[in-house]
Amino acid sequence: MNEKSAVLERLSRREAQRIEKLQKAHKAKEEVDASNENEEYFSGAFKIRAEIVEHLLSEVPTLETTILPAHFDNIKREVNELQKFVVTSSFFLKEFNLRKYLGIVQNLQTKCYELEDRYVPRKKFGFSRKKLPKSHTGKQDSLDENDGTGKIDSNKWDEKLFGFDSKENEVLSIGNEELYQRDVALRNLKNCTVVLCGVMATLHLTNLESCIILSGPVTSSVFVDKCNNCKIVTACQQLRMHTSTKCDVYLHVTSKGIIEDCTQIRTAPYNFNYDDLEKHFNMSSLDKNSNNWNTLDDFNWLAPDVPSPNWSTLESTQRISNWTERWSELPS
Repeated sequence: MNEKSAVLERLSRREAQRIEKLQKAHKAKEEVDASNENEEYFSGAFKIRAEIVEHLLSEVPTLETTILPAHFDNIKREVNELQKFVVTSSFFLKEFNLRKYLGIVQNLQTKCYELEDRYVPRKKFGFSRKKLPKSHTGKQDSLDENDGTGKIDSNKWDEKLFGFDSKENEVLSIGNEELYQRDVALRNLKNCTVVLCGVMATLHLTNLESCIILSGPVTSSVFVDKCNNCKIVTACQQLRMHTSTKCDVYLHVTSKGIIEDCTQIRTAPYNFNYDDLEKHFNMSSLDKNSNNWNTLDDFNWLAPDVPSPNWSTLESTQRISNWTERWSELPS
């Protein structure tokens, strides 16, 4: 047997062992899946699922570089499933425990990305360096592997996050070809309209001022931080808002949305519409029949019998019913 065949056989054997371990772990996970959703059951099930992720992470230093990209994809799927398990159980979890479990998920996500940065060469896991969509108001520089001039693509400002940064008075858009299952981020935008017609893995909105965000389905979480006087139209599994004020959120969320250190938040049902929206909902696996747009948990308001003063539902007479005419306009 030549050296190349020996290497291939060794890789195949290790992959078979890894798959066997995963199958055993999944079997153990399925054994605790029961219908009695309570905190005792949840705690045991969560522990098993988290241990599966920890085991996968611990394997990273022992694996061949050639199989690491697929291994990290598998870890991310497991973490996403763990996050989904937490947010869909939020209705019976105590607030303290909900925060604890979400924190554990976040730590696992962070550890995954840190290990990926360390063990996988950037050129293997970086996003494809295609030319990205142009904004409606100006030319977009692209980053091309064969472009020796070293132009910086302002859409691609991080290896893990994809989107727009530091824009003002612009109308910006990206379609599903570029968005599909990416972690998308919009940050440091002022008086911009952003149209995202596609399926995203996560959506991060940070430091936005007087913006309109029109978003297709997000398979997991939308994170909103330091946003002021914005209109956000999005569909997701989980919404987390921090340190934001005077925002109208037209929302489809399959678990309870969560706000913290927020004021003057108003919610309305998701009403964005575009040609492929139905298809994108199917691709995202979001349940169209489950929408808790009018049920938010305020982590700063613990009185169980008194509604939080920090959010309310938007009166129907004040809602924007048609977003199509605003696609190409700046916020008024």
